[in-house]
Amino acid sequence: MRQAPAPGSAAADDPPHALRGMFAASLDALRTRLDLAAVEFEIYLLLLVRALVWAMGALACALLGIVFALTALVVALWDTHRMLVLLGGSGLFVALAVLFGYLGARTMRDRPGVLEGSLQQLQEDQRRARGSG
Repeated sequence: MRQAPAPGSAAADDPPHALRGMFAASLDALRTRLDLAAVEFEIYLLLLVRALVWAMGALACALLGIVFALTALVVALWDTHRMLVLLGGSGLFVALAVLFGYLGARTMRDRPGVLEGSLQQLQEDQRRARGSG
């Protein structure tokens, strides 16, 4: 029959110490993963804001250019084909709206997830914890 270790021996203190060490290591790993997720999220937001600012600037300039070109065309053709030019300009703006909507949807669909790298790291940690790595 096996005897329990004495209360003051090193063998008695070993399991709680090992659990405490595992808990501390787990917290350190979690903190590292959260730091990585925060940095990744910040980078993602900065890239998104930069892309939105440039897209809005380009869109505003393009639309102003089209408006001034259509205004000049309407003034030039006021006596002959003004309705044709106005309807054509309206059709052009509708076509541009559809094109921009399609490009925006395609861009958002092709982007990686917000925290994709962090989630992959967490899956790798989970795989290692199960002992298959």
